[in-house]
Amino acid sequence: MPIIEPITLTLAELASRWNQPTRQVLEQGLPMYFYFDGLVFDFSDKWHRANGDTEQVQDLEAHQTRLAAVDLDLQRQSLHKRGLLKLTQWEDALSDDQLHHLQAESDRLATEIARLGALLKERTEERQRHVRNGLLRAAPRTLRDIAQHGQARFPQFAFMPASPAGNEQIAGGAVVAMEDGFPAKALLTADDLVVAMLDVRAAEAAAKP
Repeated sequence: MPIIEPITLTLAELASRWNQPTRQVLEQGLPMYFYFDGLVFDFSDKWHRANGDTEQVQDLEAHQTRLAAVDLDLQRQSLHKRGLLKLTQWEDALSDDQLHHLQAESDRLATEIARLGALLKERTEERQRHVRNGLLRAAPRTLRDIAQHGQARFPQFAFMPASPAGNEQIAGGAVVAMEDGFPAKALLTADDLVVAMLDVRAAEAAAKP
C-alpha cells in the first residue's frame, strides 16, 4: 500500500530528512508557516484593524455629549416659556428663532449619532468575519530571529498563503495584521514552524546535479 505523503513537515522533521541543523534549514530561505487562530486583516485595511474606528468613536462620544447639553437647554427653555421654571442668572431666554436653530441642531446630532452607531456596529460584525484558523507564512525577519535566537516575539504581521480554492478574503502573498490570537502566545519558536511538502520537493529537485 502506497504511503500518503504529508502536506507539511515540521521544521524538525525537515532537518532530520536533510540531516542538517534546524538553523541551517532556516537560513536556506524556504517559505515557512505557523498556525494562527484569531483575526486576520489585510495590512491596508485600516478600518477593520484595531483602533481603526478611533475617529468615529471620538465623534460619537462628542456628539452624544453635545446632544445631552442641547436637549437639556431645550427642556429648560420649554419649561420657562410655560412659566414652570425660572432660568438661572447664567441663562438667557431664547427667541423662537433661536429655539428653532437649537432644535435643528438636536435633530442633526441625533441623526449623526444613529449613523455612527450603525456604522460601528457593522464594523464590529464585519471584524468577526475575518477569523482565521490555519497557517500563515512567517516573515523573513521572524525566521531570522528564530535562526539566531531560537525564538522570536510572536509576530503582529505575516503573509497570507495562497489558497488552492482561491476563495480567501485576502489575496495570497498579502501582508496581514493579526489580532486576538487564541490562545495568546508571547513567542514563536522553531517548534511552531512547518514547511510545505511542495516546497521541500522543489528544493530537493533544484539541489540535484
